[in-house]
Amino acid sequence: MPRMVYCVKLKQELPGLDKAPFPGELGQRIYDNISQQAWQMWPNRSMQIIADRGLNMADPQARKAMRQEMEKFFFGESEQAKPAQAGQAGPHIVFCAKLQRELPGLDKPPFPGPLGQRIYESISKQAWDMWPAQSTLIINHYGLNMADPESRKILREQMEDFFFGKDARMPEGWAPEEVGAGGGGASRKGGGGGGGAARKK
Repeated sequence: MPRMVYCVKLKQELPGLDKAPFPGELGQRIYDNISQQAWQMWPNRSMQIIADRGLNMADPQARKAMRQEMEKFFFGESEQAKPAQAGQAGPHIVFCAKLQRELPGLDKPPFPGPLGQRIYESISKQAWDMWPAQSTLIINHYGLNMADPESRKILREQMEDFFFGKDARMPEGWAPEEVGAGGGGASRKGGGGGGGAARKK
């Protein structure tokens, strides 16, 4: 039986992590209050922060800044306020290159640069939400270190392939409820991406 927690990020009771993700007070707080599903959202967010701020994770100050960002991401009030603010302007509708239909898009580009802009213009929020589990799978499979520029480059290439590659489109008959189970199936990594990413170190 999975250990259930009331996830303060997703505002519902969900399976929690198997153990604290790292030692210390914040790790314990995440273990007590953050679900496995919410934790899987962090790798993509952390990559965005590292890229935006040019952090070198070998630097203690950079690691401290990242922990602060992590705490804000999971527990900060600003994260909870975003959906309400976004709803006031109405959804940004795109024809999603991944799901091949018109759907609400992201509120803004997920990160700076041409790829971030391309995702904003051509990828729906529903499809974007499939990426955290896939990115976790890729990071674990290749042993990527996101402080390494080459690792970040590899992950960006995998991201582009996941959303826009020749095998990126979801198969005929795909239904939205399948996202959690097979979201990673359309990437070059093959099927089972969503399930394989459930466990994070």
